[in-house]
Amino acid sequence: MATETETLTLDGTKHVPDQRKYLYLAGVNVMHSIAPPMHNYIAQTLGLPWQFINQECPTVDSVMELFRAPTFAGGVVTMPYKKTIIPFLDEVDDLVKMLGACNNVYLTKEGKLRGTNTDWRGIKGCLLSGTPGGENEGRGKPALIIGAGGASRAALYALFADLECGEIYVVNRDAGEVEDLLEDSKAYALSEARQPKVRHVTAVEEVEGLQAPYYIVGTVPDFEAKTEEEITARRIIEGLLGKEEKGVLLDMCYKPRNTRILRMGREKGWKTVDGTVANNFTGIEIFFEDLEYLARAESNLATSATPSPEAQLRAAQTIRTLCDERSLSIIGLQPFMHYEGLLDREEHTARIKKLELWFKIAKVLGTDVIQIPGNFLGTDQITGDLDVVIQDLKEVADMGLEERPIIKFAYENLCWSTFFDTWEKAWDLVERVDRPNFGMCLDTFNIAGRVYADPAAADGKTPNAEEDMKRSLEEMVKRVDIKKVFYIQVVDAEKMRSPLVEGHAFYAKDQPARMSWSRNARLFAFEEGGYLPVLDVTKAIIQGLGYKGWVSMELFSRTMNEPGGEVPKEHARRAREAWEKLEKEITGWQSK
Repeated sequence: MATETETLTLDGTKHVPDQRKYLYLAGVNVMHSIAPPMHNYIAQTLGLPWQFINQECPTVDSVMELFRAPTFAGGVVTMPYKKTIIPFLDEVDDLVKMLGACNNVYLTKEGKLRGTNTDWRGIKGCLLSGTPGGENEGRGKPALIIGAGGASRAALYALFADLECGEIYVVNRDAGEVEDLLEDSKAYALSEARQPKVRHVTAVEEVEGLQAPYYIVGTVPDFEAKTEEEITARRIIEGLLGKEEKGVLLDMCYKPRNTRILRMGREKGWKTVDGTVANNFTGIEIFFEDLEYLARAESNLATSATPSPEAQLRAAQTIRTLCDERSLSIIGLQPFMHYEGLLDREEHTARIKKLELWFKIAKVLGTDVIQIPGNFLGTDQITGDLDVVIQDLKEVADMGLEERPIIKFAYENLCWSTFFDTWEKAWDLVERVDRPNFGMCLDTFNIAGRVYADPAAADGKTPNAEEDMKRSLEEMVKRVDIKKVFYIQVVDAEKMRSPLVEGHAFYAKDQPARMSWSRNARLFAFEEGGYLPVLDVTKAIIQGLGYKGWVSMELFSRTMNEPGGEVPKEHARRAREAWEKLEKEITGWQSK
């Protein structure tokens, strides 16, 4: 019979509780990785009590010690263990057998450690993200792989089998490693007629007679060339990068992000690919909640814990470093939530104290803008009394004026804000505050989402939507001082198939319909299903007001909660496409 600490299943066997708890990124030089916040968020969304941890492992034995623990839930394997881990696993799939490298380990239903390889998919996706002509662009052309270790197998497979490149050059300091790669590559043959053609380039003199590669994939750590073999390899790479025809360069080395090879490639005119850089963004908004996720991850805190101010500042420095390496400016820090008009003045004092930390965070991030969204707490918690609200906003503006550099505040009307839900009401606040560092963020969604759209209506619109929108934009062009528009956000939203009322999938009892709509159903501009007059609003701001400054493609959507590491890249791709279409529209306005 069962004891007090035992549970029996229906067939009489002892039930063993699920102890899985930790996911790992295991390898060398992994502590800088920003993977934990993303994976922790995914686990939380899926209802899994798992935590993702970056773990430095000096030996493959130390990796296996983690993976054999009863708390192991899954692992990502990185340099230098993608090959050496294979014999330690219980089983591997056909991809690992073919590629001779493993980058993911998971538990089967039987509790066995099984290895697979997803690197080749990531390599293909990254290269294509920098290829304007799509998959056909590099077809039949040579490619170059730098290195011959575990990651080179996935690169070779992606270049040969998926991107259908022609001859594939390999540059590596160790000839023995290349021989192993050549032997392994025989397994990649698709038929007798289609076999990988791999060439080990060993001398600088060979470069002149070689056709320029279209794709280059770096698979080695970033280091200074010192030995004769390393110097020769580096000179060969320089020679190939110096060819007249340029293509796409991807470096799989994650530390530092801005590697020697990437810098060399950019200097010689190559399109370099690395995360957000692949989508040609030059700026990014930092959402404070994301910074908190990172602070928790870096401090190994539970998802419900509040990271210390020191942890938040460290996370800000991590973000700043990542952005600097990608040549990304930080537009602003947001949202400084639920501030103005609080009835509880002790809570108001606490928010002011919090703002002092935000000033420090902003300085670390290198931004001078903090965004304040219109307060949407209930009327039992906030007041719309203009005297109170204006004084609150003057208080933070004056604090910002004392900072060096001066901190600016961008107030944004949310289309579901309790009292200040239109741009007109927000602009009235800006005029009354009357401080040089207090202005606005104009958001196409929140402007049109209040005047034009109503997701709870049968047709998705307000009464007289077109006329009211036209009148509102005409008034904007007349009233708003462009110097007080600190940045703009351009985004659309889905038209609901049925009114967003009780019974709708997005309905939340204690949440305004427009807020639920915003969180679940925004779209990038020009995407199918969108119906807001985004172009009209944007044209009024850029052409009518003469705005010149940051344009943020801000998005909130249920699609951001989908599982998978490709979700951020997919949204970045969509944002880039929206910007390219908008850019053409702007060019058309300016040419008239």
